[in-house]
Amino acid sequence: MGFSGAVGRAVDLRSERKWGMILCLMGNNFSIIASCGLFAVCLSIEGTLWIYTLCLILGMIFCSSYRVFVMAEKNLSARDWMLVLLSDREEGRALARCSVVSLVAKSALLSVLYNSNERLHVKEETDDKLSAKSAKLEVETSSRSLASRLSAIFNVLATYYAQSVFPAAFGMALLFMTVLGFDGLAIGYGESVGLPESIIGLFRSFGSAAGIAGAIMYAVFERKFGVLKTGMIGMILQEVCLVVAVVSIWLPGSPWNPSSYFDTLTWSSWWSSFINSFAPSPSAPTASPPPPSTIGWSTWTTSDGASVASIFAFLIGIATARFGLWMADLAITHIMQIATPESQRNTVFGVHNAICQAFSVMKDLLVIVFPDPSTFGICIIISFAFVCTGFAAYIYFVVKVNETIQR
Repeated sequence: MGFSGAVGRAVDLRSERKWGMILCLMGNNFSIIASCGLFAVCLSIEGTLWIYTLCLILGMIFCSSYRVFVMAEKNLSARDWMLVLLSDREEGRALARCSVVSLVAKSALLSVLYNSNERLHVKEETDDKLSAKSAKLEVETSSRSLASRLSAIFNVLATYYAQSVFPAAFGMALLFMTVLGFDGLAIGYGESVGLPESIIGLFRSFGSAAGIAGAIMYAVFERKFGVLKTGMIGMILQEVCLVVAVVSIWLPGSPWNPSSYFDTLTWSSWWSSFINSFAPSPSAPTASPPPPSTIGWSTWTTSDGASVASIFAFLIGIATARFGLWMADLAITHIMQIATPESQRNTVFGVHNAICQAFSVMKDLLVIVFPDPSTFGICIIISFAFVCTGFAAYIYFVVKVNETIQR
């Protein structure tokens, strides 16, 4: 969150694209090698030694820097280089293969790609207002004083905010503040109400298939209706499907009972529960594992006698919503690519990724505040509110664009 925008700005400040790719390749590979080495040290020494703690902290720092450089490389290749190479299928395929080869092979392919296309050597000059602001920011941030370093943080945010596509981009970022996705939170919620792991796995597979179908249909809808309307269709489909997940809060089998949780809640009890969640579970070698959960399909109840209507509605809602989510995600990403000046593209996408991750962290903090399954419905309602706000931001962007075209 703190450095994605800064790395994007560093890439944008150089007119030669190969410099940015070399920086990303060296950064992510060095970071992963360093973190692996540090974690190997941790596994070979006692956990009570001070060197263990030091290596563990440094290893996590390098893991974080790896994420930053990997995301910067993704932005540079998929959202900057790809636009230049859009007309050349063979070079585009070469770029796609770079993500699955080793560092040496990847560097060789990118070098060939760079040298074979002169348009990649130097970025095209633009004379719009945003490019003028970018040139001014380059001069301002050239100083190595602490004040300039601090102001650079606000400069990248200002660059992101100044984009015409900002409402749509920020609306997309709001979608990350949600528990309505197939991550560990939704899986844990399903397990807490007694749903078998096999059924959860089937829903996850269905959700993945829905997402792939959405990505395929995006190409069809984009050719027929255009990118703006395709994004609108995706947002609407996502909203409709997520309504089912919200309704699941009040269906049979739902653990929703926030009053009983808050009636017995105290600060000391919440803090004690929070601290104990980090403690290792006591080992019980002689205890037999609990029998796996099952579902009585004749009664639609779990082995504990609870109805599966609520959890099924929740998982169906978030699984089918991925069809519209992927359409909207691809549409907004495409809009950002074509609407962002070439000289600011990596900065904008770097800041955008940081904001998306910030909202994702907010989602995790929300579940920490409401950790009980009986209060998970509160997280669902808040998440749906953020999704609706993101939809409203996209509608505002579309209306604003249409007004500009009419003028």
